[in-house]
Amino acid sequence: MRRRAHLFLAAFALLFTGPAQAEFSLAGKTVTFVIGGGAGGGVDAFARTLAPYLTKHLPGSPVLKITNMGASGGIQGVQYLASVAPHDGTYIGTTNAGPIAEPMMGQVKVTYHVGDFRWIGSLTRGDTVCAVWRESKIKTIEDARSREVPMASTGATSAPTRATLLTAHILGLRFKPIPGYDGGTALLALERGEVEGTCTTLGSLRTTRPEWVRNGQLRLLVQVSMTKDPEFPLVPRLADMVSDATQKSMLEFLQAPYEFNNPLMLPPGTPDEALLVWREAFQKAVADKAYLGEAEARLQNVAPRTGSEVETLVARMLATPPEIIERLKQVTDIGLVRQ
Repeated sequence: MRRRAHLFLAAFALLFTGPAQAEFSLAGKTVTFVIGGGAGGGVDAFARTLAPYLTKHLPGSPVLKITNMGASGGIQGVQYLASVAPHDGTYIGTTNAGPIAEPMMGQVKVTYHVGDFRWIGSLTRGDTVCAVWRESKIKTIEDARSREVPMASTGATSAPTRATLLTAHILGLRFKPIPGYDGGTALLALERGEVEGTCTTLGSLRTTRPEWVRNGQLRLLVQVSMTKDPEFPLVPRLADMVSDATQKSMLEFLQAPYEFNNPLMLPPGTPDEALLVWREAFQKAVADKAYLGEAEARLQNVAPRTGSEVETLVARMLATPPEIIERLKQVTDIGLVRQ
């Protein structure tokens, strides 16, 4: 009788709990890592260093395939992840700051919403600088007010382009963004003398061109970042030169995606069980001593955030007042600035 009662209670419990959820597995599958950045750029370098360690910590030991989609400042890769890639946990992506903010700016037609992605985590924090090549006649911020300075950039509405134009607007500089490069070719354009400068992240420079930072081949003019880099205490920070409240708010919005730079995300609609597996693998990978040693050897400053932390930062961005975004659009619209 007691046995029957136990069986009855067990069956009764199943009516309410349902069958046990199948464990997510990648065994025998191929995982595709979509990099929203050009080969040889900073986003690419960080992603390729991490990739084998992600595979190491994923259950089922899947095969990992990497593909670069860096067009439009990385929007191509993010758009693909949202619109084309299957949302079954076999596709992940990474990108720079531009494709995170651009849907809110609305000047490039995209069909994704950043709040819909399943955030795995992020690898580092941004530290954008605007700099010129050592042979440029521009020595100081004041010099950049006196004549036009061609600056390599990625997409016309990318984060580097907007950083260039907002810095120019706030400080009265004559920076002229030249869009169409990706992260790697923008640096080549400096070496070739096609442009005089660029706005990019120190993390990217330290990873892809460490000798430029070490030997002063780039002349840093201004830091467009939340905090000042301790290696360059004499290079002014843009935020310290802003007094206007609207300009401060625009700058904060522009800098926000750099607080979770090199994020990793899954397509919208990816199941929770897949997200949990990826988050766990990410946390193990970024704590892996072998990975941290390799990243250090490649001069990659790893400062990870969890997926939950990234979600919070994205929500904060989405709460920015529309009038601030509208004003930022006006002063960083490359078409309007050139008129």
